[in-house]
Amino acid sequence: MSNRPDQVLTRQQLADAFAEIGIQQGDAVILHSSFKSLGTVDGGPNTVIDALLDAVGPHGHLLVPTFTYSLPMWHVEPFDPKTSKARVGVIPEVLRQRPDAHRSFHPTHSVAVIGPHAEDIIRNHLHATPLGADCPFDRMRKFDAKILMLGTFQDTNSSLHLCEVLAGLPYVRVAFTEGQDFEIAWFINEDGQVEYTQIFEVPGCSRGFRVVEEPLRQVGVLRDVRVGPSVSQLLRLNDLVNAMKELLHADPTMLLCTHNDCGICPKRRRFMAKQ
Repeated sequence: MSNRPDQVLTRQQLADAFAEIGIQQGDAVILHSSFKSLGTVDGGPNTVIDALLDAVGPHGHLLVPTFTYSLPMWHVEPFDPKTSKARVGVIPEVLRQRPDAHRSFHPTHSVAVIGPHAEDIIRNHLHATPLGADCPFDRMRKFDAKILMLGTFQDTNSSLHLCEVLAGLPYVRVAFTEGQDFEIAWFINEDGQVEYTQIFEVPGCSRGFRVVEEPLRQVGVLRDVRVGPSVSQLLRLNDLVNAMKELLHADPTMLLCTHNDCGICPKRRRFMAKQ
C-alpha cells in the first residue's frame, strides 16, 4: 500500500492494509486511533470502521473507548449512554452512534463494541471498576484480542491501566481526591434523574506509558506497523498483560509519569515509597 501523504484512502485499501499487518477474519480488535494520521480518507471515519469490520469479518469484534470522564469535580456533564460524546477521538464518537454498536454503561470509561458477543462484553460495566478486572477490556482477553494503536502510541493504550490492576499494584487505590480511595461520578438513570456513584481503582495518568515501548519491542510483544501514512503499533492483549506483570514486578512505578504538574502520579509515587 502506498504511503504517499496526498493519497486518498479507500475502504478496500484500508481493509487490505489491516489484513497485511495481521488483522484476520474472526479477530477481536481494541482500537485506539488518530484519524488525522491517515490523511484523507474517502468517506471519513465510517470508512475506517467499515474497513476494520471487513478485516475481522462477521464473527470478529471491534471495541473502541468512548470515555467521557463524567465527574462533577471535572465539570463534565452526567453520563448518558445515548447522548454523551466520546472524548477520545472522532472514530470512537462515530462508531458509538452506529446502529450495530453496543455501548457500555459506565460514567467515566464506557466503551462501544460491534460484534456477535458485544452485549456480553459490555454487560454490567458499572459493577466493575473502570479499567480493572471484568471490565470490557478484561473480557476481550478471552477473545485473544489484538490492540491496534492506529497512528498513536502507548500513552493512549488503556489496556496498560488494566495491566496496573492485574499486576496487583497497590497504588491503583490512590485517587485524585485527597483523603479518599474513590471518586464520585454521575450519570442519568433510567428515570431520567441524575444519580451518583463511587468509582474505585481510578485510572490515573498515562503520560509516562511510552516508557514500555522499547521493552515490549525487545520481547516481541509490540510490533511497529504502517497503515497508509499512519505509523502505528500492534500488540496482543494477553501478551501485553503477561509481559507487563514481569516488567511491573521489576519496577512497580515504571508507568507513573515524572511531570511535576501531574495530579496523581506524584501522589502514587509517594504512596509506593512507603510500602
